[in-house]
Amino acid sequence: MYTPLQKISLRRLLKEPIMLDANILMVGIDKRGTDPNCSFENMKSVYMIPLLESFRDIRIHRMVYDELDVQSRDLVDKYSSVMIVNEEKQYLQDPQYITIFNHIADHERIRYSRGSSKDRGEVYSLAYAAYHGINYFSSKEIMVDEIARDLEDLKDVDIITFDVIVLLAFVYHMSRGDTSKNKALKSIYKRFCEDVIKRHHLPPTLREYYLQVEKLL
Repeated sequence: MYTPLQKISLRRLLKEPIMLDANILMVGIDKRGTDPNCSFENMKSVYMIPLLESFRDIRIHRMVYDELDVQSRDLVDKYSSVMIVNEEKQYLQDPQYITIFNHIADHERIRYSRGSSKDRGEVYSLAYAAYHGINYFSSKEIMVDEIARDLEDLKDVDIITFDVIVLLAFVYHMSRGDTSKNKALKSIYKRFCEDVIKRHHLPPTLREYYLQVEKLL
């Protein structure tokens, strides 16, 4: 089993700055209109609020913020712990940042051209995270994992996968004596963490996962 919590405990992770990608706040968005379990209000209460209330320093790149749907943008706007950041003029003035950005943009999994929209949020967010040496939350962990593994620029950036957010939400609600979200969280873990469960050899259920990493929290 591999989990980012083996490298950094949840308690310590919550105290450090974290870069947030748009896809974290839009899990299941393609089913919002047809599946009540994927509705914004349900996802917000189950895992988004625990995420936004647990971290002290959440950073979202302007390129990512602009990709958020209106409901997600309105939600993050309510939290003073969320800071919208940008590259300012670093791409024109800072050789270190330019090198990092271009290495990420030129990776074979991306091949990003400045100005295009495809994968824009990931490139700008990863460049910011690498330049500032902070951790990065993403639900597109396959692509991001490969890029982080291949590039020396990202050696100090821990890629935090969606299973950790689901686990965080489970702990958040449990610490408040609220078990009403357990069923939804177990379903989200099974449904939206399927790939990372297989790749990282995680336990098949959220309860088993929690029991195995309890000491790492």
